[in-house]
Amino acid sequence: MLNEDSNFKNVIISMIQSDAIDWMKFVSLCSNHLILPSIYLKFKSHDILKYLPEELSEHLKDIYDLNLIRNNQIIVQLHDITATLNKNNIYPVFLKGSGNLLDQLYMDNGERILGDIDFLVPKKDYLITAKLLEEEGYSMVVHFYGEIEKLKHYPRISKSGYPAVLEIHQLPVKERFQSWFNTEMIARDKKSVASLPGSYVLSDNHNIMLNFIHGQLDHEGYIYGIVSFRDLYDLYLLSKRTPLTQTINNIKTRNRAIAYFAFARKAFGLNEKFFPDTNFSARLFAEKHDFNHSSVFFYYSYRSFVFLVKRIIKMIRQVIQFFYSKEMRRSVINRITDRKWYGAHIHSYVDFFSPYK
Repeated sequence: MLNEDSNFKNVIISMIQSDAIDWMKFVSLCSNHLILPSIYLKFKSHDILKYLPEELSEHLKDIYDLNLIRNNQIIVQLHDITATLNKNNIYPVFLKGSGNLLDQLYMDNGERILGDIDFLVPKKDYLITAKLLEEEGYSMVVHFYGEIEKLKHYPRISKSGYPAVLEIHQLPVKERFQSWFNTEMIARDKKSVASLPGSYVLSDNHNIMLNFIHGQLDHEGYIYGIVSFRDLYDLYLLSKRTPLTQTINNIKTRNRAIAYFAFARKAFGLNEKFFPDTNFSARLFAEKHDFNHSSVFFYYSYRSFVFLVKRIIKMIRQVIQFFYSKEMRRSVINRITDRKWYGAHIHSYVDFFSPYK
């Protein structure tokens, strides 16, 4: 990390001057992990841009400039969402990227590429929030088949003229992690946003926990050996505010968290001050991650095996539920009788098996 090791800048410059970097692979990897704006700002702040090929330097700046424009538009969107909800005594807690942006975690507004706007509201306000925003012009991106009131978050909604899709959460994470990370805990420690009164963000400790849970548990990165470098960079920035050794004591799946934190230390070339512990899970995770990058065969075969096993188990459960659950029967019938469902279903498979990021 350039900020941690003053000599690392010289190492990078030496590699550039000796033509030791495959820039196509570099840009592709950073683009897949959504960190090109961060790379641009790091190179700029450490005066490295002048050593890059001119076309690459201009490309990085263009990506950053476009992202800065989009994020400033998202900030306007956050203000509008908050104003709509505050009128009805609802005070959102913004999560992940949008929350970090409001919490000024980044070097500037253009550093982090944002996807959705995720925010949490009390369970009693969950469906009301969706109704209020739909009255403001938001609508579902893809029709949902099932019981919306039981979802972790409302089906994704968007509005013409606004850059980001919304996810309205009544739960911060999946049900099985609720015993040690839930809405009540978040509400006790949430932080108000000075630049946007009437809204909140997570405490730094809870933000670290969500960073781990979202990528490694909810999305099962620990099983597949997959990690987002964008998530890792967020984790690094958060560790500057709250030591990971303090947060680890609040995480129930301790071994998996150690594996994730230890991998982050390795990926960034940091020492034990970042996080001192390691374990067998950390070594196994690192091996799977390296195999995913070095072998296309391993990536697709291992990913396919785990995916199919999980799908078969899920289908068996649904078949059993079909015979005693009226809601499941209704959900299945609604799906198989709607043509749009097939396209969305196929798209989800294509997206899952897209090239490794």
